[in-house]
Amino acid sequence: DATRVRPDAWSTNEWLKFLGAMPETLPRERLAALDAAFRLSEKTNSEVLFAWLRLAALRQYEPAVPALERFLLGQGRRKFVYPLFEALLKNEWGAPLARRLYERARGTYHPVTVTSVDALMQKGR
Repeated sequence: DATRVRPDAWSTNEWLKFLGAMPETLPRERLAALDAAFRLSEKTNSEVLFAWLRLAALRQYEPAVPALERFLLGQGRRKFVYPLFEALLKNEWGAPLARRLYERARGTYHPVTVTSVDALMQKGR
């Protein structure tokens, strides 16, 4: 049926548009439903996973923390890393997690990323 939504066939841009349209105030219950329905925490596309994890970090969505840890410890691109740490530092829930993860990952990041995130961490204290 051509009218049925088939997210398994969505392009990266369609996923980004979908996730970008989600309000940052989305209730955690809705995040859980989205994650269960679309397996967002398991996405292998870095762009899509990043968009999901940023939303999850802003909403303090605890079930996404393992995926967030894997991503921040395995991905060094500033365009992904900086906004995720920034989202975590926006609340008391995420700040300790951000500091712990950054301490573990800092040595693996490019110097430009380190300089940016160091400044963010200093500002976020």
